Amino acid sequence: MDSYARLTRNDPNPLKRWLQRRRLDDALRAAEPAEPLCIVDYGGGDGALTAMAAERWPDAELICFEPAPQLAAEARALLAGVEQAEVLEATAEIADGCADLVFCTEVFEHLPEAQTQAALAEIARILMPGGRVVIGVPVEIGPPALLKGLFRMVRRPGAFDARPGPVLSAALGRPPGPRPQAEIAPGLPYFPHHAGFDHRALYGAIAARFGLEAVSGSPFSRLPLSLASEVYFTAMKLEAPELPDAA
Repeated sequence: MDSYARLTRNDPNPLKRWLQRRRLDDALRAAEPAEPLCIVDYGGGDGALTAMAAERWPDAELICFEPAPQLAAEARALLAGVEQAEVLEATAEIADGCADLVFCTEVFEHLPEAQTQAALAEIARILMPGGRVVIGVPVEIGPPALLKGLFRMVRRPGAFDARPGPVLSAALGRPPGPRPQAEIAPGLPYFPHHAGFDHRALYGAIAARFGLEAVSGSPFSRLPLSLASEVYFTAMKLEAPELPDAA
């Protein structure tokens, strides 16, 4: 199996390499302005974003949470020289309210609904009140879905996300389904393909749990989201309401 880097920012295709590297830059930009003391990269893959965050905030403690064993191993190798970073494979090892900044990129498009809600709840638990989360996911409907679908049809014809039917459905704003499901680790179901994901539903789930501050696109933030390859949601954990004194 190819490494995560080979599948993303080191892909043989120069456009895909550029888009994948740009999305990491845009994730950091979506957190500005910030001077965090503790950062959690939730579902951090091979640790690339954690490494960039360590350069941007050298005084911050960093936790790369990655439950997939192969990706966690790649993250440990990449972050071996980053003293302020550690890689964890279980969220139970992350303390309540320990982080003032959480990144979660390229995760939610792979999660079934139950796992989506569980991940949002864990992010809320990890964040301190007033802490911020940057969630990045691909745009898989409309014109971006058509362009991505055509690219996938050339690269791996016959796959679920590279068939004419699902590609056309996504291009028309109707995420295709049912989506093939697998396990990224024992007991951890996920969707291998991006096709079928709808960032509009995630928008509602984030807004229901956090205070949504900003929505931006990548790689060009000035263009409408309907033309973006990636969308970033920046949100804040709201202060817990004060309970009235008992009578």
